[in-house]
Amino acid sequence: MAAAGFVFVSTCEDPARRPWLGWAAGLAGAAGAFAIALLNHRGIYAQPFVFVAAGYLLAVLLRSWSRGKALTRETTELRDQAAWLEQRTNLARELHDVVGHHVTAMVVQAEAGQFSSDPAVALRAIANSGRTALRELDTLVVHLRNPDAPVVVSAPPRLSDIDELLAEPLRQQGVAVHVRLDAEPGLDEVSVLAAYRIAQEAITNIARHAHATTAWVELVRVGGHARLRVSDNGIGPPQAVTRGSGLLGIEERARALGGSSLLNRRPGGGTVLEAILPVAKP
Repeated sequence: MAAAGFVFVSTCEDPARRPWLGWAAGLAGAAGAFAIALLNHRGIYAQPFVFVAAGYLLAVLLRSWSRGKALTRETTELRDQAAWLEQRTNLARELHDVVGHHVTAMVVQAEAGQFSSDPAVALRAIANSGRTALRELDTLVVHLRNPDAPVVVSAPPRLSDIDELLAEPLRQQGVAVHVRLDAEPGLDEVSVLAAYRIAQEAITNIARHAHATTAWVELVRVGGHARLRVSDNGIGPPQAVTRGSGLLGIEERARALGGSSLLNRRPGGGTVLEAILPVAKP
């Protein structure tokens, strides 16, 4: 009767589909309590409640240990899966920003070359953009094959490249681009890359959709944050803003650094994108 009680209570405590651990703990508790009763020269049924408690507590301890091992294993698996998903998200963001920008630049250069007095210049610019896109795409494909490889694209960008490289496709499209960059925005290397990619996506969107004649890019330090603002005098944002890969990537980059981003209609017409990034700690 005591053994039946041990097994019953232990099995009820064990939520496994096949509660072998509960059975084992119950029987072990029964055998142990029975042995103690014999050693103390007491009757088998003298302390049935103590026997049941012994089997129950042993089952609880063993089951707790088993649950802890299972939770540790599941936590490790979930952590690995989260890291894998984060890698893929970063890769998708880089793929969209890098390749999308260069392809847009190639389209703009091709359209401008049709009305140029020297089409060879446009063809050389298209070839350079194509080679850069292929080189950086090859780097991303290598990361797909080997997830441990770092995601890097050519040389790390500088903030000055926003004016020297990113604004050029817009200028070739006939858009006047005014760039103002704070000499000391207080951004570290990771934040510089984020600011560059955000500006890249915003400028690419202006080239694709804005139909603007003037654009402004401003990066200044405001207290403990750096404010990146990209605006234009084009047709403005759509009535229903859809979060495509570009805007989603901007939000993810800013949020990953503890910042934020906001897309609004510009006073006087056009669109303004503002991203707030925290400055590096000294």
